[in-house]
Amino acid sequence: MSATHRPCPLCHTDNASAPPSPFSCDPWTLKACSCGMLYLENAPSYEALQDTFAWEKTAAAETVRREAAEPLVQTVSKAVVQVRRKVSRGDKLTSMIETLFPDGPVVDIGCAKGGVLRRISATEVIGIEISQDLAKRAKANLKHKNCRIIHADALRGMKQLPPASIAGIVMSAFLEHEVQPATLLTEVNRALIPGGRAIIKVPNFACWNRKVRGRRWCGFRFPDHVNYFTPDTLRRLCGLSGLVIVRFGWLDRLPTNDNMWMVVEPAGRTAPSASPRT
Repeated sequence: MSATHRPCPLCHTDNASAPPSPFSCDPWTLKACSCGMLYLENAPSYEALQDTFAWEKTAAAETVRREAAEPLVQTVSKAVVQVRRKVSRGDKLTSMIETLFPDGPVVDIGCAKGGVLRRISATEVIGIEISQDLAKRAKANLKHKNCRIIHADALRGMKQLPPASIAGIVMSAFLEHEVQPATLLTEVNRALIPGGRAIIKVPNFACWNRKVRGRRWCGFRFPDHVNYFTPDTLRRLCGLSGLVIVRFGWLDRLPTNDNMWMVVEPAGRTAPSASPRT
C-alpha cells in the first residue's frame, strides 16, 4: 500500500498517537481531530492515485461492492437521484457556473472525462486530471473547444496557471479527495482574477443520513475520500486559505442532503464591475 502519513488538514495537529475513529476501514485509518475535522491519516500518495487508486477504478469497484451489500438501498438511491434531477429541471452545476462566474477561463479540478467543461459556454476551458486515462478521454471529448488538459495532481496542475488568470474554478466532488486541501485552496486564491469565484461541492459529514446510516453512509469511500467536512470545518478551511464565502445558504447545506455546495472568492479582490456571464 503506497500511502503517506498526514496531520490534520485543518489545524495541522499530528494525531498519530490518537486512537482510530470507529468509522475506519482496515487498512485505512480515519482520525477525528480535536478541531472537529475527520480525515484519512494514511492517505494514498499522488503516485498511487494515478494508477492503483485511479478514480475510475475505485469508483467501479465501490459500485459493485455497494450493490452486492445493499441492492435494495442502491436501487432506491438511484431512483431518488433521478427524481431530484427531474424536479430541478436542469444541471445545477452548469447553471451555477453560467450565472456566478464572470467572463474568462474556467478550470475544472478533477475534470474526469471533461463532461462539465463540455457543457458550459466559456470560451476557454482548462481541465486538471490526475488519471492518465481520464485525461486522455477529456482531451478527446473537448477537441472542439479552446481547451487545455493538464495531466497532473491538483496542486501541480494549479501551479502551472499564472496568478490572477482564471475567472472560475470548479471543485465538484473533488476537495474530499485532496490530501493537501488548504494548500490547494491557497493556489485557487492565487489563480483567481478579481471577481473570480470557485464552486465547491463536497459530502456533508454532518448530514442526517450519515448519522442514521453510520458506517454504511454513502459518503464513506476508502481510500478515495481523505477529508470529511462539516459546514463548520469547510468554512474554516476556506477562511484559512484567504477565501471568503459568497454563497453558503441553508439550501446549500441542508441536513437532509448528503452533499453541500459553497461559492467562494479571494478576500479583498472583489471586482464590483465584474458581471457574471449570461
